[in-house]
Amino acid sequence: MFNPLLNIVSSAYWQENSHPQNCSKQILSWLLDETSLTKKLEQQCEKFTVEVKQQLNTNANESVLSLLFPKSEQILVREVFLHCDGVANIFAQTEIPYHTLADKQKNLANIGSESLGKFLFKDKTLQRGKIEIAEFLIGSSVHELCDSLKQPCDHSLWARRSLFYIENKPLLVSEVFLPASGIYK
Repeated sequence: MFNPLLNIVSSAYWQENSHPQNCSKQILSWLLDETSLTKKLEQQCEKFTVEVKQQLNTNANESVLSLLFPKSEQILVREVFLHCDGVANIFAQTEIPYHTLADKQKNLANIGSESLGKFLFKDKTLQRGKIEIAEFLIGSSVHELCDSLKQPCDHSLWARRSLFYIENKPLLVSEVFLPASGIYK
């Protein structure tokens, strides 16, 4: 069943290399960490799992997408929750242009409940672009998502995004740190 895509990429002001006023050093250390988030979460819990919310094909001109890819481009969008011990810690949305899914990368379209990070960080050609961060204020669509997960919160939530390149082919990964992630303590 198709659910509307969560508007995280185009509904926020994304900034790179900055230290926002109300972002603690603890939060910023997670946001700017260039290592595998999957690996980091696995070290923090007994059981790490990925729940696929949805995966669909659309055009780059979909209003909630990043606009980083040509409007005529077909895009595979994958939305998942990264769980630690059964609790959603991260909401991730990935935009993969069809031309990225050629050759060895075609398997990215069929990883199911496997972690995308495991595939990305194993690839020797992987390059990561700059990390951009965004703040979601109370009342945002991200907060509504948290309410639906029974994780209401009374503070801003933070996200990061970056382009990854595999054999010089791009994909965009955006990650929202949910209240249960523990970075807000």
